[in-house]
Amino acid sequence: MIYAQGILSFLSNNRVPTTLTTYVKNKHVHMEIIEIAERHSVAGGSQTFEVTCRYTASLYEDYNCKSLEDYNGKVKPLLQKQINCLIFRVEVHYLRYM
Repeated sequence: MIYAQGILSFLSNNRVPTTLTTYVKNKHVHMEIIEIAERHSVAGGSQTFEVTCRYTASLYEDYNCKSLEDYNGKVKPLLQKQINCLIFRVEVHYLRYM
């Protein structure tokens, strides 16, 4: 298993309660909310929220990945499967073998 840690930001149409600190928690991914910012769309007039989370994730080892840096591209697809919102920023701060 590969352990990944970092920050991600995504857009949500639904307001996330400010008292909520854990956004997703399961055996592979844990997302903790850091910040929620309100955004207004000029074109559609709809209201969206930018949610920034700190995440930890466990990825399965892949024989195509020869080094830890190769797993950088595997983090976003794993996180995208966990939430149904548009992820626009993923920062991988730390990777290590478990």
